Amino acid sequence: MQILKWKLILTATLLCLCASSGAKAACDQRAAKSIADRVTSEIAIMIQFTKAACIPTADAQKCSPLCLSDLRIEGMNRNIVLVFITASGGKKMREAGLARFANIVFADRSLLEKRRAMRLSAERASMLQAGFATSGEKPEIMATRVGAEYAEIDYSR
Repeated sequence: MQILKWKLILTATLLCLCASSGAKAACDQRAAKSIADRVTSEIAIMIQFTKAACIPTADAQKCSPLCLSDLRIEGMNRNIVLVFITASGGKKMREAGLARFANIVFADRSLLEKRRAMRLSAERASMLQAGFATSGEKPEIMATRVGAEYAEIDYSR
C-alpha cells in the first residue's frame, strides 16, 4: 500500500512537470508498461528484491521507466539496485527501439521525501548494459561506477 502511495505521488509530480513544459506525451504506454513490468520482474529474480516496482511514465515525447521503492536504499545497496535496473532496462529499451525512450528514473523513500530521484539517459543505460559482460570489473567497482552515472534530479519545480 505504501509503495502505491509513493508511486502516485511521484507519477503525479512527473506528469505535472511534463504538462507544465507544454509537451504533448506521445509515449507508447503499452510498450513502456511491458518494459517496466519486465524490469520489475527481473529485479525480483536477479537480486531477490521485491520491494521495487517500475511503471511507465511519459517524458516529453518519449517514455521513461520509473522504478520506485518504499524502502530506504542507500550507498552500495542503491548502486547494486541501479546496476540491475540499468542492465534490465537498458537491454529492454534497446530491443524495443531506444529512440522511443528518454530516461530510466529511480527513487526510493529517502529520495522521494526530498522530492528527488536518480536519472540516467536511455542511451547511456543501453551503452552501459552492452558493456557489462565484457567489463571484467569486480562487482563492487561496477556498482560504484554505474551509481555515479546516475544524476540526482530535483522534481519539485
